[in-house]
Order: sequence, then structure tokens, then C-alpha cells
Amino acid sequence: MKNFILFITSFLLIFSCVNVEQTDTVSLGDLSGTLNQKSDESLMTKKLMQAYSENNFRSIEYMISENVDCYFNTDNVDKEGWLSGASSHHDLFDNISNNKNQTITLTTANYNNGNIWSMAWFEWTGTGKFSEEEARILVHHGFRWEDGKIVEAYHFFDPTLINNELALSN
Repeated sequence: MKNFILFITSFLLIFSCVNVEQTDTVSLGDLSGTLNQKSDESLMTKKLMQAYSENNFRSIEYMISENVDCYFNTDNVDKEGWLSGASSHHDLFDNISNNKNQTITLTTANYNNGNIWSMAWFEWTGTGKFSEEEARILVHHGFRWEDGKIVEAYHFFDPTLINNELALSN
């Protein structure tokens, strides 16, 4: 057993001294760039999220391109679908908030390929008007910007609690 431990120790000692060439694992390619949480796009995203919480989402429709490509998970909607869908949440829930239990994590990435994306991670909360229960949903959304307008929007979340409240409303 002593010889085995001596062998392993010697083996590790010898090979720990070998110089291994390191290579960069991060490419400075098209998907590299800079992050800025105080960019115009980040500030506009904050304004959009605040307008949504206050049931005033239509006040920010100027930020959304007429031809926006918008997804809620796998459901694709047009601009009007996004605007009316966001407003309809207030028919189902009171006290909607994006930052009741935790601070919103929000930043904008300016990629080397020219794309600008604002991304947010947060916990959505609301009290069901029919169930009278608080819903808590983890959300991630990303908005791609061109000329000061959102041209692509992706919202990722589990819709179960919203669907349950919708079912109770019928």
C-alpha cells in the first residue's frame, strides 16, 4: 500500500510540473461585445416593464416595431397581440409587479455583429382576481432593438398559473 501511495504521489508530482499550453476559450467574434445596464435600450426596457405593471402598456407602443416578431414561449403574436395580451393580465390579476420579491436583473448587450439585445430576468407576481392567491412566476425576456424600436421579443416563463386563473375566470 505504501508503494502504491508513493507511486501516485510521484506520478502527480511529475505531471503537475508539465507545462500545458493554454488557449483562449472565448472568441472575440460576432457574439462578443459589451454590456450596458444604463443604455438607452435598458432604460426603455425599464420604462416598458413599469408601464406593464401599472396597466399602462399602450403608452410604450411607440417602442415596438409595427412588424415585431414576438414570442411568448412558442406562441407567436403580432404587435397588437402583445399589447392586448399584456393588458389582459390586469383582467386576471391585481398588484402585478416585476420586482416585489427581488430586484430585476436587466442589461443590454451590444454585440460585435451589430445586434442590440436587452435582457431581463425577474420574478413576476400578481394576486389572482378569481383564485385570490398570489402567483409567482420566474420570467426571462429579451428584446432586439433596431433604430430605437423592438423588432424581436422573446418571453420565457411557465404559463400554468396564468392559465389556471384564466380558467377560473370563465
